[in-house]
Amino acid sequence: MNFGLYLPLLAGLACCNHFRLPPQARMEQALPSALAMGLATTIMLLCASSLSGLAGPGHDAAGLPPLLWPLLSLAISALLLSLGLHRFAARQTQQLGLGWPWLLTNSLLAGLPLQWLLGPAGSAMQLLAPLLSAALFTLLLVQFATLPQRLQRCALPSWLSGQPALLLCAGIIALALHRLGVCL
Repeated sequence: MNFGLYLPLLAGLACCNHFRLPPQARMEQALPSALAMGLATTIMLLCASSLSGLAGPGHDAAGLPPLLWPLLSLAISALLLSLGLHRFAARQTQQLGLGWPWLLTNSLLAGLPLQWLLGPAGSAMQLLAPLLSAALFTLLLVQFATLPQRLQRCALPSWLSGQPALLLCAGIIALALHRLGVCL
């Protein structure tokens, strides 16, 4: 896998996160939900990165196959965050749509491809990649949260308004990120 595939994956994941909200909640709760999910993804990726660091170089210190340890660390970080949020802020967690299935999905899809993209253990890229990935994912979530209001101000044909326009924008963003990722 390369960044040309990883960056469009983040765009698709952000688009799916936007559509997970019910249509009536997309207008008033989309931006707070996007910011909360971005922060949660940052926490999960940093937690998984530190758990992977505990395994040592090559991720074989725990005696697990090379792919199983990153998968486990991402799942553990997502489930721990989900349990903590449910325990201390259950009502707010439910309002913002931070359920464990979405936390787990975002953690795995945003973090697992990083295992193939990163350099050797302890490199600067391995330390910064989760932060950069989470920052880009948060920006994409905010982009999709504010996009419907901006599209309403445009004079779009009726057949293109609403969900088709959002899907078209998601495709354009994914193509732009693919080109950027290829250049990286």
